[in-house]
Amino acid sequence: MAVGSTRGTPTDRAVNIGPVLSERLRSVGIDTLEQLRQLGSLQVWSMIAEQTPSEECVHTLLALEGAIRSTRWTAISQVERNRLLDAAGLR
Repeated sequence: MAVGSTRGTPTDRAVNIGPVLSERLRSVGIDTLEQLRQLGSLQVWSMIAEQTPSEECVHTLLALEGAIRSTRWTAISQVERNRLLDAAGLR
C-alpha cells in the first residue's frame, strides 16, 4: 500500500529510524518522512503492529513520533508520551 508520493526524505535518514524500523516502514508502504508525517505516528505504528504484533512496542511508537518532530524520542514530554500511549492502548 503506497501512500502519497515516494519523493522526499528517505525514512532511514530521519532521526530515530534505524535499519530495522526503516525496513518495517517500507513493508507497509512508507518510504519517506513525508509519507510518515501525512499518516501520523499512531496510524503507521498500527500498520506495522498488524504485521509484527509480537514485536511492536512503546519505543517504536515514540521513535515514529520523534521522527515526525525531528527530535529524539526521549525529548518528547512525558505528557505527550502518555497521550500517545493512551491513544495506542499501550498503557
